[in-house]
Amino acid sequence: MSSAGKHIGLMVMALVAVSSCVSVQENSFYIETPEEPKPFHTSQEIYHDYMTSEFWMSREGGCIEVTAGKEYARAGNAGLNLKWSKVSNGCDWVGFGFGWDNWSGKDLSSIYSTGSIQFYVRLKEGERTTLPWAVGIEDFSGAQAWLGMSSNAVEGDAITTEWTKIQLPLSEFNWDEQGADPSNIKQVIIEVQGDGEIEIDEISLAPYEGGYRKRAVLQVAENNLQIDGRLIEEVWRSDALQVGQSQIHIAASAGGLMMAGRIMDETPLVNAHDGAEIYNGDAVEIAFSTDQGSYTRRTMYRSTDRHFGIRMSRTPQVYDFRAKRVVENATVAVYETQNGYSFEAFIPVPNFTDEILKAGQLFGLEVAVDQGDSEVREIQQRWNNPEAAGFHEYPNLWGEMIVKR
Repeated sequence: MSSAGKHIGLMVMALVAVSSCVSVQENSFYIETPEEPKPFHTSQEIYHDYMTSEFWMSREGGCIEVTAGKEYARAGNAGLNLKWSKVSNGCDWVGFGFGWDNWSGKDLSSIYSTGSIQFYVRLKEGERTTLPWAVGIEDFSGAQAWLGMSSNAVEGDAITTEWTKIQLPLSEFNWDEQGADPSNIKQVIIEVQGDGEIEIDEISLAPYEGGYRKRAVLQVAENNLQIDGRLIEEVWRSDALQVGQSQIHIAASAGGLMMAGRIMDETPLVNAHDGAEIYNGDAVEIAFSTDQGSYTRRTMYRSTDRHFGIRMSRTPQVYDFRAKRVVENATVAVYETQNGYSFEAFIPVPNFTDEILKAGQLFGLEVAVDQGDSEVREIQQRWNNPEAAGFHEYPNLWGEMIVKR
């Protein structure tokens, strides 16, 4: 064999040897599929795309016409065009409804504090601040909870020829007043007034933070907090309730309620009154319900509602306006500051149990700061309803509080 042939043979042998040491892997392609978002509720969709036997409308005298079509849709295949003429046709009752999810019983109790009925509307022309509608939720016993439409439900300044979101918080419906059961819902009813025409689409259950009223989120605190009026504990670093220029913190604990605050006051800690008269001077008041989900649009107190006042002076005192007695085992500390005073307090509430302190429970709440001289109250500043006095008589003026663990 020639030298050239030897070289070629050696090269071939080397290539074979190298190739025998190389392993070839097939390319594998992995495409990550995003998880489907979990529905807010198992019966979340009330209307989307199709008119079925779940839909109904009043039949009297052609007072309402409902048409489905792609041209009325915000999304999907078909929205609804509503045209009603209650006044011009002299109709007694005009409306429509949805017995969604095949007319099965829907349990809304778990989203009572965090959910809403949501939909989108669009006018043919012009604009308006609200709609002359009322929305009802009927249970299988026939009881109905209702909520009238107002500008509070409208996202933005007005309903226009662009799609506008409407949200009606479930907590705003008058469940208790009507005896309706949110755990066994049959249908949604929409009653219309006057005459009008509008497009509506994507009716659903949707999350909603708070209601039309202010909502306080309460932390659960340990009972061993140091009460010295200086607000140095971690629990008081959460968001405060703004009451005029003052700030109030509230925390829940087993067996009672804890409060702290920084109060703006040019003449701090002036209050010479005792007992039921302690509001006639520097004081902080708090009213709240202990009955979870209790209808807060009530015009009278229940036996489960509480109302306390704290006299802010060098010798603080806590008074229970409902029981008409001084709370002897309450703890209060005050500390004078450059702009007023700060305070911390623990108020024992016997029916504040672990059951009540479960996360997600919703209660009524109002907080007020009283300021005055040694004889009489001159100013009362309120958290939820600064314009309307009378929270000590009317729970419908309260805001809300929800416990967070």
